[in-house]
Amino acid sequence: MAAPKFTYVPTLAVRPSEMNGLEQLPGLSKDRMRPVFLLAPWATANSLAKAISRVEKAYSNRGYVLDLDRDYEIPTPSRGPQRELRMLLDPRNCFENWWVFVSEHSNIQPCLQLSQQTIDCIQTQISYAQQLQREFCVRVELKRLPNNLSDVVAALNAVGTSDYFIVIDGGWTTNPESLATPVLRLINGVFEDINAEIPIVVSSTSMLGNFQEIINSEEVRFGNRKLVREITANSNRRYIVYGDWGSTRPREPSSHRQRPLSRIDYPTPNGCVIARNGEERWTFKDAAEEVVHNSGLWNGNLRVWGENMILQTIINPDFGINTPQKNVASRVNIHLHLQAFFGEPGFEDLDFDEDWED
Repeated sequence: MAAPKFTYVPTLAVRPSEMNGLEQLPGLSKDRMRPVFLLAPWATANSLAKAISRVEKAYSNRGYVLDLDRDYEIPTPSRGPQRELRMLLDPRNCFENWWVFVSEHSNIQPCLQLSQQTIDCIQTQISYAQQLQREFCVRVELKRLPNNLSDVVAALNAVGTSDYFIVIDGGWTTNPESLATPVLRLINGVFEDINAEIPIVVSSTSMLGNFQEIINSEEVRFGNRKLVREITANSNRRYIVYGDWGSTRPREPSSHRQRPLSRIDYPTPNGCVIARNGEERWTFKDAAEEVVHNSGLWNGNLRVWGENMILQTIINPDFGINTPQKNVASRVNIHLHLQAFFGEPGFEDLDFDEDWED
C-alpha cells in the first residue's frame, strides 16, 4: 500500500452531534481524514439504511470506514433497525449478513468482523472485500481484544493483499500514554509479520466526562498525540497515523441523567477549553464570552462553523449555541478541523469559504 492519503482517522458514533459537526466541516478538512463510523440505529428511523443516509449526508461523495457499534445497547431487539443490527452482529457464515449490507452501499470501506472467526472465515471476508473492490480495515479494540489475531495475520499474509489498514483503538482513558505498552505489544508482537508498509492507526480519547470541578474556564489537555509519538519512536512501522474520537467518547450505559449545566467547549490543537460556572449558573452566552474574551486561547481565525456558532452565541443567542447538543456539535466541528490540519503551517490562510446553515 502506498503512503496513506489521510493524515487523521477520527472514530465517530452515528449520533446527531457528531454528524452535525462533521457535516459543517469545509471540504478541504474532510479530504484529509478517513472517518471510522460506528453503525447503530439512527434516532427514530425504521431501518439502518437511514443511518447510512445520515453518514453520507455528513461526509458526502467520499469513501469511509464502517464498523458495528458494539457499545450500542439494543433496547427492543424485535424493532426494525435493532433487529437489523442484531443480524449484522451474527457471526454465522463468516458474518454473511454484514457483507450483504456492505455490498448495498458503495462508499463503505468495511471492517473485517473478527469475533468467533476461523482463519478460513477471515480469508472469506477478505475475499468478499476484494470481490467488491473495496479497501478494508482491521479494527482492534483493546477492551475487546480478539483471541484470534494470529489467525487474522496469517489470513492477511496468505491472501497477500495490501488494500487495507489497521486501527488499534484504546477507547476512553484518563491517560492515553498508559496505552503505549499494550499498543506496542500488539504492533511489535502479533502484527510484526504484517508488511511494514501497511498503515496502523492508533486511536483513543481522553475527553472529560465530568465537568463539575471546572469554574470559569480551563484548558483540558489531551495526551493522544504524545501516545502516537511514543508508538512511532518505538516501532519499525513506516506509517503510524493519528486517530481519536473527534473529542467525544464511546457510548455509555443508558441512565437518567439530568441536563448538564450550560457550558461552551472550545477545542485547541492539543486539548479543549471548557467554560462553565455552576455556582453563578452561567448561561451559554456567559460561557461563550468567557471563551472569547477571557480564556486567552480564542483563535477567531479558523473560519469554521463551530467558531461562528460560539460568536453567534454572544451576538444573538437564539441563533447560536443554546442546547448541550449544539455545544457538542460545535466542539466536534472545530476539533476535527484542527486535527485534520495539525502541524500544517499557514493552514488558516487556505480558502475555507463554503456556505453553511446556522
